[in-house]
Amino acid sequence: MKIKRNENTAELVGLSFGDGGLTYRSNSNRVKFQLRGHLIEDREHYDNYIIPLFNREIMFPLFSRNVGIVFNKRINFYGLSVESVNIEEPLNYLGIPSGVKGELFIPDWIKKDKKHILAFLRGFFDTDGCIFCQRNYSIKKNKFHTQIRIHLSCTSGKLMNEICESLKSLGYKALIYSSPPPSKRGKKNSYTVKLCGGIQIDKWMKEIGSKNPKHLTKYSVWKTFDFCPPYTSLELRKKILKKEISPYSCYGRMCRSGQTDKIKTLVA
Repeated sequence: MKIKRNENTAELVGLSFGDGGLTYRSNSNRVKFQLRGHLIEDREHYDNYIIPLFNREIMFPLFSRNVGIVFNKRINFYGLSVESVNIEEPLNYLGIPSGVKGELFIPDWIKKDKKHILAFLRGFFDTDGCIFCQRNYSIKKNKFHTQIRIHLSCTSGKLMNEICESLKSLGYKALIYSSPPPSKRGKKNSYTVKLCGGIQIDKWMKEIGSKNPKHLTKYSVWKTFDFCPPYTSLELRKKILKKEISPYSCYGRMCRSGQTDKIKTLVA
């Protein structure tokens, strides 16, 4: 097998469990793997990290070429795609299942190694996780979003229970919740693992970390100002960190940066 089980491929498994899919092509023996995020908010993460990582660990060992890029401006996705009869077995070997996602499990080879599980958690967080700040509603006059959180969400209850237990074994105070879908027809419950408070989030960023600028800029704004405004775009947070925009101005209806622009509501 040309594909290696290591920290990098453990992270790719986490990324795939979040935003990836290995599916069969109709009327063909070919299999397609795609990994896709948001066209604007995740593109930097894909271009600078995910795509080079996938090329290095998967594409060149198997095909001696770069992976294909896919995007759609109408429905705002951007990512990578490869279609081949030779892609299924190597990805199955890593623990990425074929077909429609059902119940998922952290592969045993990842669970047995602390470095591998940390890499897997980082990958899953960077695709199916979010970091954000909430207001402290016990203080009525405090309108700033100071209370930082990390949420990891998925419809696979077994996977989320494994993630929760893995985090507890690493010393995190993780909690898991389930919630019904907005409409129950053909939908599944969503399961969310939650980490709350600065101590927990600092520990995550030190031990597990993130490669996604979408997450890193939210964390950096919170560390710098002790709060992070909601409904901000990646571009806006970069301007805040460069001190081109005051984060306090984000609590008005409009935000000024030389000219007046609406704050984009790109959260997750």
